Amino acid sequence: MQVIPLRQLELAFDPEAVPRDWFAGDAFTSTFMDALSLLFPEGEKFFVESVKQHRELATGALAAAVTGFIGQEAMHGREHRAFNDMLVGHGYAQAPEVDRGLRRFLKRVRHTLAPRSQLAVTCALEHFTAILAEGLLGDARMRDDMHAAVRGLWLWHALEESEHKAVAFDVYCAAHGGYARRIGIMLLTTAVFFGYVSVVHARLMATRGIVWRPWRWARGLTRMWIWPAHFTRLVPAYLAYYRPGFHPNDRDTSVLLDAWRARLFGPAGELRDSLRPAA
Repeated sequence: MQVIPLRQLELAFDPEAVPRDWFAGDAFTSTFMDALSLLFPEGEKFFVESVKQHRELATGALAAAVTGFIGQEAMHGREHRAFNDMLVGHGYAQAPEVDRGLRRFLKRVRHTLAPRSQLAVTCALEHFTAILAEGLLGDARMRDDMHAAVRGLWLWHALEESEHKAVAFDVYCAAHGGYARRIGIMLLTTAVFFGYVSVVHARLMATRGIVWRPWRWARGLTRMWIWPAHFTRLVPAYLAYYRPGFHPNDRDTSVLLDAWRARLFGPAGELRDSLRPAA
């Protein structure tokens, strides 16, 4: 099992330096990505807690991987909170309420679902983040659409989501989670996730005055689903989750990750100066 490193990053996001439409200069796509970011801090806290509930089942290399997973997810939550603070500076005053609303929703999920089902939710959402991460790291057009001032956050996040993509799944297997639960929870999670993101996205678009102007969505929807079809390209990878013998490492991304570790954190890495010294 691959070692999962903890990288302490300090990134800064200045609303004066980052344009509101930081993704391809498009309001629809930028607000969609902003909506995802608003869900990350509380969502990743849920991931960590669901894995921790089964931590005693992780031994040897998996125990070390769980420690790395927890550290990476905590850092993602912290840096996305900084990004989300920037969104308030961009005029999205509802951003803190979105965060609080998700916290309340996930509290209900914890009370409703058994621990093993909570872990299955984490496996499902980790699959989403893994395939999105692979898409970003592997598609220069998608990367180039991002403003340079925020690109580092998303690339670092993508790298680490790919590094730990199998951890929650392996803990689920150690907890004797079954296929029926995994697939049923994935179907439920897919519906809830896209519904929730759509509501948050609509709230952000309403702030921009475009929620009732579908002609303003055309460019973003085209980029997502038609050409270059950033999301359509991910559908086969998403469907692979439904195979009985699926494992996240079936998609071997080791060469891609080695290249991005060097590009971001090597001797001349793009984010090397943002690394804090290890304590």
